[in-house]
Amino acid sequence: MTHTNFEIKPLSPQDRNKLRKQYLFAILFLGVASAIFSFIYFFVIKPDDFSGIPIIMFSIFLLFFAGIFSYIFWNTYIDLKRGIKHCFTGAVTDKRVDKHTTKSRSYNTRMGTNTRHKSSRTYYYISIDNNEHSVPYSKYTKVNVNDKVYLESSPKNKEVLAFTILEKNQNPVTIAANTFYSAPFKSKSITKPMRQSEIDLVKKIFFKKVRRTLIYIIVYSILLFTLWQGIFIFLIPVIIAFIYTSIKFLILINKYVKFNRNGNLKQITTIQVTDKLTMTSNTNSTKFRVITNVENIDVSEKIYNKLKANAIIDLHKATFLKNLVGVSIDEGTQYLENL
Repeated sequence: MTHTNFEIKPLSPQDRNKLRKQYLFAILFLGVASAIFSFIYFFVIKPDDFSGIPIIMFSIFLLFFAGIFSYIFWNTYIDLKRGIKHCFTGAVTDKRVDKHTTKSRSYNTRMGTNTRHKSSRTYYYISIDNNEHSVPYSKYTKVNVNDKVYLESSPKNKEVLAFTILEKNQNPVTIAANTFYSAPFKSKSITKPMRQSEIDLVKKIFFKKVRRTLIYIIVYSILLFTLWQGIFIFLIPVIIAFIYTSIKFLILINKYVKFNRNGNLKQITTIQVTDKLTMTSNTNSTKFRVITNVENIDVSEKIYNKLKANAIIDLHKATFLKNLVGVSIDEGTQYLENL
């Protein structure tokens, strides 16, 4: 792996114009926020009719948005005053998607209503030789792990000023000693009997799914019993959900019976890793996703760190059930309990 080539360069006129647009964004943000808060203050809260608590809550939100405006304005000012940009050249070693979800609640005293609001924003990052940088979605989708890229960003505001893919990662396939050519990798599959430890893993996964499905069926059954004498329009979605879950449950049982009846076989599929990314969220646990020429799989951090783009791996799956049991890499097979 090459080391990151880092340089500090002066801002070009185009860079300064791009940064000045942040001023415009901050002013527009302040204008829209001011209009919204003014409307809420004079037409919704009506301070003459309520106690001081809504006014205090309103002031807290106002200070929060004023802080965002000040942060954007100040960081842009510092970047323009310094007049420099950071330039990175290197290989993409990782990618990350971060989904941030926020929940809020508003209460209308006059109407007596309590409203919940949920919003989410997604941020995209790439690591250039293990140094992470935030990039726009349009740039994120164009790169894969091991691509060589060039990135320019402002030191304070981290605004991406330029982004170029210098060299796309190739997929070399060996056909003779010291001879390579680029060609699509062709996956292949074989079927083998499972060992007892693998059968036990399949059973563990199966019964976990059975327990979860039965919980849903019980909940839907209780709702059906409770709503049966109620309004029929509210009963229809519950009936549909109950039928759908029950059919899925029967299909799962049928697949497990076929798996046992056919000798507890597993299908080993040889595939090629094309990309990988980390998926983070403030509401869910971190997922380590590997992109292959066949499908996407979620693995453990340990396996994720071992895999590289273009690596050839074997997926071990239970026949009929299609449960992932293990992943074979250069260091041997890592089973589900380690994934």
